[in-house]
Amino acid sequence: MRGAHRMPPAVTGLYAPQFEQFGIELVGEGAVFTGKVATKDAEGSAWVMPLGANCLVMEHSVVPRHDMSLMERAPEPYACVTQVSSAAVDCMPEAGISPANVRPLRGPWPASTVCTFVQSSCEEQFSPLKAGQLYHSRCIAFLPEYFEELDGRWPGSFGGLFGAFARPWAEDAQTAIGGALRRLTATRARGHAGELYATGVVEALVADLAASWAEGQLAAERAGGGAARLLAEEAAAEVERALDEGRRPGVDELAARLYVSRSKLCATFRQETGEAVGTYVRRRRGERAEELLADAGLEVGEVARRLGYPSAGAFCQAFRASHGMSPSDWRDRR
Repeated sequence: MRGAHRMPPAVTGLYAPQFEQFGIELVGEGAVFTGKVATKDAEGSAWVMPLGANCLVMEHSVVPRHDMSLMERAPEPYACVTQVSSAAVDCMPEAGISPANVRPLRGPWPASTVCTFVQSSCEEQFSPLKAGQLYHSRCIAFLPEYFEELDGRWPGSFGGLFGAFARPWAEDAQTAIGGALRRLTATRARGHAGELYATGVVEALVADLAASWAEGQLAAERAGGGAARLLAEEAAAEVERALDEGRRPGVDELAARLYVSRSKLCATFRQETGEAVGTYVRRRRGERAEELLADAGLEVGEVARRLGYPSAGAFCQAFRASHGMSPSDWRDRR
């Protein structure tokens, strides 16, 4: 990366591995970093504007000249609101991304879609890209520290907001997201007071999302769900998401993702479900094992890998301890 300004290292990892594979080199132009590529591999352009150390506005438009596999790896979990082309939406699952709030939106490129998501996996993911397809995205990405800083300034106003990007937003929030993304253009970002303008757009959006999220929580409480039940449901959803990614989440990890203390999470979860968090994780992991073993086409080693065990032997030992028999014996007795 060239230019007088330097990109904050924490957010650089959100795009650098992908841009390097396309051959896009960014050059600093004030607060904006821009780059283009026209090679035998791809053609396109990109611009990036960091808003502090933990937030990033970015847009890229790339057309591969041949089929290729794009390696994606996030240095740490991040939340994102984005407007993307249809081809980019199609390859999200291959990158370990489960988009929420997907809906069509008119934009400056064909078949665009707005969605939000949380990328919680930091492992390498490979997305198959097709020659001649437009991979276009305009997005705002947030590291967890962004919301931690806000909650430090306004305690209680932004707790849980990070995880909300993986869940459905109310209509008013979706409208605010679409409006903010439309306003964050490359021309305006490079224009007079562009960084101040972009910061204002993003902060106004985050305030709107926080208000919508808080209103949704209040409505759930009034409907009889209660904050305790909501917390337990969110914890269970985080467990399922981690298991989908082949990880066994720890209690401390779950508490951090939900912005609550370990003691509060454990007490609330047991109160609402009658089960300890750790016990629930072990039970759901065991049930996932049974579901996978029911597929006779999967080898035991593949089941172990999908469940995040370091080896087939470790999986077999854990399964025998919980089921009283080996995975193979359990499969044969079905």
